[in-house]
Amino acid sequence: MKLPKVALISLGCPKNLVDSEKILGRVAENGCVICQNPEDADVLIVNTCGFIESAKEESIDTILEASKLKTASSASGRYSRLIVTGCLAQRYKESLRTEIPEIDNVIGLGEFDTIADLINPTLPSPSNGKGRSVETRCGDDWKTRLRLTPKHYAYLRISEGCNNPCTYCAIPAIRGPFRSRPLKQIIEEAEQLAIDGAKELNIVAEDTTAYGIDLYKEQRLHTLLRKLSRIDSVHWIRLLYTHPAHFYSELIEEIARNEKVCKYIDLPIQHINNEILKRMGRKVTRIQIERLIEELRSKVPGLFIRTSVIVGFPGETEKQFDELLRFIEDTAFERLGAFTYSKEEGTKAANMKKQASKKTQERCLEQVMSVQQKIAFKKNKQMIGKTLEVLIEERARIEGARNGFRGWLGRSYGDAPDVDSNVLVQGTVPIPLIYKAGRRATVGNFCQVLITDTKDYDLCGVQNAEFGMRSAE
Repeated sequence: MKLPKVALISLGCPKNLVDSEKILGRVAENGCVICQNPEDADVLIVNTCGFIESAKEESIDTILEASKLKTASSASGRYSRLIVTGCLAQRYKESLRTEIPEIDNVIGLGEFDTIADLINPTLPSPSNGKGRSVETRCGDDWKTRLRLTPKHYAYLRISEGCNNPCTYCAIPAIRGPFRSRPLKQIIEEAEQLAIDGAKELNIVAEDTTAYGIDLYKEQRLHTLLRKLSRIDSVHWIRLLYTHPAHFYSELIEEIARNEKVCKYIDLPIQHINNEILKRMGRKVTRIQIERLIEELRSKVPGLFIRTSVIVGFPGETEKQFDELLRFIEDTAFERLGAFTYSKEEGTKAANMKKQASKKTQERCLEQVMSVQQKIAFKKNKQMIGKTLEVLIEERARIEGARNGFRGWLGRSYGDAPDVDSNVLVQGTVPIPLIYKAGRRATVGNFCQVLITDTKDYDLCGVQNAEFGMRSAE
């Protein structure tokens, strides 16, 4: 019997990527062959994002491209099925079926188990053909997870859904209410990820700071971080998707004293003007945000704060935008992403008056990013002469260097995968290791890098022989 070849295209955020890894794991467990190239597959799965307008457009474009591949291959029978899943499928199931007839199946977020049965019904599936409900998706499905990230880092999802009342966000309607995973289950998954080679765990959820509030009736993220840090081969634990309204003293103390927790916090503030924050449903004020940032920076030396802001929110005045711009200048975030407001049907903000024009939104976005660029470049210059621990990601040919200089591409603790900057590391000569003498610098190793220069948003440096290199194994 010929086993079906399956390819998956994953779109959107790291949380969606974890879903993709779990889908592939179930499909592989059910007897299918996983391939990288969509052109080689009998079945193509598109795991979509439907969070904001640009994400929806990317998802639709990808589905249409997949439809063309299916049509072009129909003569040879290579594609037996095109399956669309993820947030867009959950949100617009009927519309997708109607508008794109080439799609064979539209699978919602609570029905991942059925995908394997649809592809290969001749073999028994772990789900026995029964999809898992949204409420119970936080089960033991991680045991069949097939990772798509490089071996040395992984994303660890600690909860599903969201209870935050943000008026611009459709995620609660798409993914349901907030549901924490049990501590024991998360630790078991983290241990397995470590066995599989992960040295960096990136903690993700819709709101990581709310972890435990539903399951244990109190916030337990600090407890989780402490338990994760006991896994010997895990060296970095990175905290993403926190909420400024939900920080608490025990968490800040754990971040400050736990050596394995990266001094890096992803803290989306979205805005700073009190009226806009209220209209956004953020449940936090300017003074509370300012006090939190001050406390974090005073208690966590060397802290990198990544934030995100939304410009062009309904009713935002020039004065309110200027307040945000001045706050960004004064606070000087180490990392910042800015987004134009996206009007999403079904949200409270979609019905608010004074929706900003695209032209106004783009002008505001350009101003914010111009300010942040100056901040980022200045902070990069301040890093020259310092030695940073860097996780090596890949071999690199650094552009413009003499003789086509080859080196390494890595990240410091202040750089999250995919969204932040890189460290360009010069050197092809092996540096003696502290623990494994004579081993060459390789992907997945941590090395000490002396920063010597900058290249736009990136840092440049050389391996610091005084410190050597430490194996990530």
